[in-house]
Amino acid sequence: WVYLAEVAFFAAVTWVLVSWQERNMHTDPKGFVRRFMLGLTLKMLGCLIVMTLLAFLAPPGLAVPWILCFALLYLAFLAYSVARLMKRSKQPHGPAATH
Repeated sequence: WVYLAEVAFFAAVTWVLVSWQERNMHTDPKGFVRRFMLGLTLKMLGCLIVMTLLAFLAPPGLAVPWILCFALLYLAFLAYSVARLMKRSKQPHGPAATH
């Protein structure tokens, strides 16, 4: 159940952050950059706290697999969110994009 909880945690956090970051991507580019950097920072600090909790709460012998899985999921979801935001930022937008 821990591995499923880790995937659910990253899916939820990534969905919330990407939705928040995309909201004003094309109308306020500077705001988007601030949101992007703030999102990366919050996600990293939050994940460090969760990994620390996992390390202390895990039964003997399970801490290392849980933390390795958590770290790999962090990198995978980070790569996905950065790739998605880069792709979306390069898409045409505004009234001229509809023609």
